[in-house]
Amino acid sequence: MPPQAYLWLKDSHYWLSRGGLVFGIVMVALAVYIGLIRHKDVTRWFRRGVYGMTGFVAVEALIGLFLYASGGRPHDEVHLIYGLGALLALPFFIFVETTATKRPAMGSYIWGFTLMVAIFVRSIMTGAVA
Repeated sequence: MPPQAYLWLKDSHYWLSRGGLVFGIVMVALAVYIGLIRHKDVTRWFRRGVYGMTGFVAVEALIGLFLYASGGRPHDEVHLIYGLGALLALPFFIFVETTATKRPAMGSYIWGFTLMVAIFVRSIMTGAVA
């Protein structure tokens, strides 16, 4: 792979991780507002945001995996586990929300996005080589 492409992917991975953190915090705030303040169920737009965020994290993980396969290594190898955790956090809570009989909808998303944001923070801390 050309060095310019690797550097571009590395920069993209860096900035997408920060964007994912911001979007995750926004989604936590929206989930708290919809679920705890307004006492409403999941809206169509919120669910689309959840699916969009899931896709966003998947793209971020694929870029990280490609960087790793190209010889790049994070500061700490546990970064790979955090990346996998961030990737799996939302699909698990989507499954819980869509299959539950008692509909713990917004509670699931509050937990899911909070967990995802925490994993993003920890992942950022173990990421780039200093």
